[in-house]
Amino acid sequence: MKIIDAHVHFPLRDGLKALIETCEKNRIEKCFLCALPRTGIDNAAVKKAIDEYPDLLKGFAYLDLEKDTVETVEKLYSEGFSGIKLIAPLRPYDWEGYFPLYEKIEEKNMPVLLHTGIVSRGVKETSEKGITSSNMRPVYLETIARRFQNLTLIGAHLGHPWCEEAAVVSFHNPNVYFDISGGHTFYIAQTLWRRLNYDIKTSKILFGSDTAPKNVIRYIHFWQTVLPQLGLTEKDLEAIFYENAAKIISKVPK
Repeated sequence: MKIIDAHVHFPLRDGLKALIETCEKNRIEKCFLCALPRTGIDNAAVKKAIDEYPDLLKGFAYLDLEKDTVETVEKLYSEGFSGIKLIAPLRPYDWEGYFPLYEKIEEKNMPVLLHTGIVSRGVKETSEKGITSSNMRPVYLETIARRFQNLTLIGAHLGHPWCEEAAVVSFHNPNVYFDISGGHTFYIAQTLWRRLNYDIKTSKILFGSDTAPKNVIRYIHFWQTVLPQLGLTEKDLEAIFYENAAKIISKVPK
């Protein structure tokens, strides 16, 4: 089965070569390589990687919603980034002060991958001051999706622990997707079991690993084992592992 891993970070510990080898071994044809505001896994590192492997790696640049401007979005777009990565805002994602940035991202037809749900410590090197997971609840994506209807939003981790909230937001907003990445796979699977085809569709779910290269195969095997047990067909799996993400990234200008 072909795979697009829709949530990957620069493998600082294992090195880029380990990620490339993992992709080759597991039929991963593309990765959404997301930058974070930390040295070594920042925009500069992701830019270097996507320049070296442009077909395999699609760069999602970190954007600081507090400090960056519409000119920053222009610059990131001109540098060849395919999408934008958002995490740890100091206000809820749907604060109107962020709207000019969303408007510019929509103009550039760049998808946005937003961390949703609980966020771990150490996301930013500077300070934990002002960071709260409550600013990243899935429901805030609904406000953005309604206002910017041509902007593709991808919420990470099915919004864990607000997975059911994420499911409903996705169901009612055609431009909102969620990935099933991260270490809370069992909890996410329970939500899919309860909500699938009621409050979330297979056409709105993306496979993502968000883990070290050596662990990617474990997440692939988990979902390829669990999803059929939830009643999903081979066609459903192809959508989650490849087609949904391929549709999103195909809209990005070359």
